[in-house]
Amino acid sequence: MYSKLYPMTYYFYPLLEDKISESKHRDDFFSVLQNPPHQVTENLLYIHIPYCHDMCRFCPFHVRVEKGSEIYDRYTQALCQEMELVGHLPYVSEMSFKAVYFGGGSPSIFSVKNIGKIFATMVKNFKIEADAEISFEGEPRTLSDPARLDLLKEYNVKRISFGLQTYDEKIRELFNIAATLQDVDNCTKNAREREFEDINVDMMYDLPGQDITALQYDLKHLQQHDFDSLDYYNLHYFAFPKKIKTAMAAGEILSKPSQTMHFALGQQLRTSLKEMGYYDVADPIFAKKPQVCEYFRLIWGGGQGQHSAEMIALGASARGNLNGYSYMNLGNTEQYLRTVEAGQLPLEKLSLPLAIPENRGAAFFAKFFEIDKTYSKAIETIPQNVWDFWRENGLIYETPQSWKLSEVGKLWTTNMMIDSFEPHQREVAMTSLGFVEDRPGVRTGSF
Repeated sequence: MYSKLYPMTYYFYPLLEDKISESKHRDDFFSVLQNPPHQVTENLLYIHIPYCHDMCRFCPFHVRVEKGSEIYDRYTQALCQEMELVGHLPYVSEMSFKAVYFGGGSPSIFSVKNIGKIFATMVKNFKIEADAEISFEGEPRTLSDPARLDLLKEYNVKRISFGLQTYDEKIRELFNIAATLQDVDNCTKNAREREFEDINVDMMYDLPGQDITALQYDLKHLQQHDFDSLDYYNLHYFAFPKKIKTAMAAGEILSKPSQTMHFALGQQLRTSLKEMGYYDVADPIFAKKPQVCEYFRLIWGGGQGQHSAEMIALGASARGNLNGYSYMNLGNTEQYLRTVEAGQLPLEKLSLPLAIPENRGAAFFAKFFEIDKTYSKAIETIPQNVWDFWRENGLIYETPQSWKLSEVGKLWTTNMMIDSFEPHQREVAMTSLGFVEDRPGVRTGSF
């Protein structure tokens, strides 16, 4: 059995590696963009708006705390220019999109005018399917605005999501979460009045000093709100600034729970949410409907062993996946703006292609808790000794149609995922882990 929890969670695979200007695959990647795709795929459009009004201390993402209509207007214009550039690429122009996700940052802080302009440019330049799942992320203060919500309904947004994180006022203060619980109530009320199909919130556990009683406090309040779905993340401590970590080490601030408590919290979380009517649809996602949303299904390859779903990325630091490559836009917002304004694609990083493309489906087995036996090529990419270890320790079990994670396996998804990686990808993962461990306060985005 595993003894130590791997401390990093990965959302993109293969992992980013080289600056695109230095990549030996650069020419091949650009050649891919300039030709129609060889096969029809399921596709996700990801649109990133990096700005926030305030900086939450736990946040690991590429965000910028800048305010002012001039700044937001310029970014809106550049984002629309990028949509036109990307939408006309021969590879992308052939695509249709089953889902769209607006992430950040806090996209809801943009004005109704700018949000409307972004949506209008999007539908002009991309083939959005009539029943596409469009998700929009925000923060409760601005997302609760009736005018913004009305605009989202006008553009057929089905799913809205905002960060709640915890109901514990002391932790909210420690984390510098500016939105109040009253803002949460207002946002929820106004969204429900407009009948969005899915109101989702981000929650976190493994909080400083958290025990079962503290977790139950959050769960009790969640039950009263009865959200449609929850992304319930295990808090990573990499992004905390050095002074916070120093205070934790000195006992001035409650520290990260022990690994034993971490597992106890995870088990209690799953048990309680099941009793509240939520399905455990993926790691770390719970929903009132028994299936994961299209955003996560597609970002992770398509589900249960599939590997071919693709994602087109727009905006500073946005990440995508196409034709076997993962890629990332420029993370520096000013560089992103200048590059797009000059009429160039704002690409910064590129992965190596996998030796066996089906390994992407295997890597996300742990996220979906299941891999269908029809995807035998994906299963075969998992080393036999790893597979035997999982079986012998009760981490997976067999059904007639698939292999599934057991309840014990669900506690070790990060370890199982990295053990599914190709050897070179594991090396890249270890390098990235060392990078974030050595730099308190680093904001990496999602790996």
